[in-house]
Amino acid sequence: MAAKHSRHIALTEPLIAYVQAQVAKGDYTSISEDVRAALRMLIERNEAKASSGAVKAASVKVIHDRA
Repeated sequence: MAAKHSRHIALTEPLIAYVQAQVAKGDYTSISEDVRAALRMLIERNEAKASSGAVKAASVKVIHDRA
Protein backbone atom coordinates (compact mmCIF):
# COMPACT_ATOMS: atom_id res chain seq x y z
CA MET A 1 0.00 0.00 0.00
CA ALA A 2 1.47 3.32 -1.00
CA ALA A 3 1.76 5.95 1.68
CA LYS A 4 -0.58 8.89 1.27
CA HIS A 5 1.56 11.13 3.42
CA SER A 6 5.26 11.16 4.01
CA ARG A 7 6.76 11.98 7.39
CA HIS A 8 10.33 11.92 8.51
CA ILE A 9 11.18 10.45 11.88
CA ALA A 10 14.43 10.22 13.80
CA LEU A 11 15.49 6.83 15.12
CA THR A 12 18.37 5.94 17.39
CA GLU A 13 21.16 3.81 15.96
CA PRO A 14 19.96 0.64 17.74
CA LEU A 15 16.45 1.12 16.32
CA ILE A 16 17.82 1.70 12.83
CA ALA A 17 19.91 -1.46 13.10
CA TYR A 18 16.88 -3.41 14.31
CA VAL A 19 14.53 -2.37 11.52
CA GLN A 20 17.24 -2.82 8.89
CA ALA A 21 17.81 -6.35 10.19
CA GLN A 22 14.07 -7.08 9.98
CA VAL A 23 14.04 -5.93 6.36
CA ALA A 24 17.24 -7.87 5.56
CA LYS A 25 15.68 -11.06 7.01
CA GLY A 26 12.71 -10.56 4.73
CA ASP A 27 10.24 -10.03 7.59
CA TYR A 28 9.27 -6.68 6.04
CA THR A 29 9.78 -5.23 2.60
CA SER A 30 10.78 -1.79 3.86
CA ILE A 31 11.61 0.14 7.01
CA SER A 32 8.32 1.99 6.60
CA GLU A 33 6.38 -1.27 6.62
CA ASP A 34 8.22 -2.36 9.77
CA VAL A 35 7.47 0.93 11.55
CA ARG A 36 3.81 0.82 10.50
CA ALA A 37 3.51 -2.71 11.90
CA ALA A 38 5.10 -1.58 15.16
CA LEU A 39 2.69 1.35 15.42
CA ARG A 40 -0.30 -0.95 14.77
CA MET A 41 0.87 -3.24 17.58
CA LEU A 42 1.29 -0.25 19.91
CA ILE A 43 -2.25 0.91 19.09
CA GLU A 44 -3.62 -2.59 19.75
CA ARG A 45 -1.74 -2.79 23.07
CA ASN A 46 -3.01 0.62 24.17
CA GLU A 47 -6.58 -0.25 23.20
CA ALA A 48 -6.33 -3.54 25.13
CA LYS A 49 -4.98 -1.69 28.18
CA ALA A 50 -7.77 0.87 27.95
CA SER A 51 -10.36 -1.88 27.61
CA SER A 52 -8.86 -3.79 30.54
CA GLY A 53 -8.85 -0.63 32.61
CA ALA A 54 -12.52 -0.03 31.85
CA VAL A 55 -13.38 -3.58 32.93
CA LYS A 56 -11.40 -3.16 36.16
CA ALA A 57 -13.07 0.16 36.88
CA ALA A 58 -16.51 -1.38 36.32
CA SER A 59 -15.61 -4.30 38.62
CA VAL A 60 -14.46 -1.95 41.37
CA LYS A 61 -17.67 0.06 41.01
CA VAL A 62 -19.80 -3.10 41.31
CA ILE A 63 -17.88 -4.22 44.40
CA HIS A 64 -18.12 -0.73 45.91
CA ASP A 65 -21.85 -0.49 45.15
CA ARG A 66 -22.48 -3.83 46.89
CA ALA A 67 -20.69 -2.74 50.08
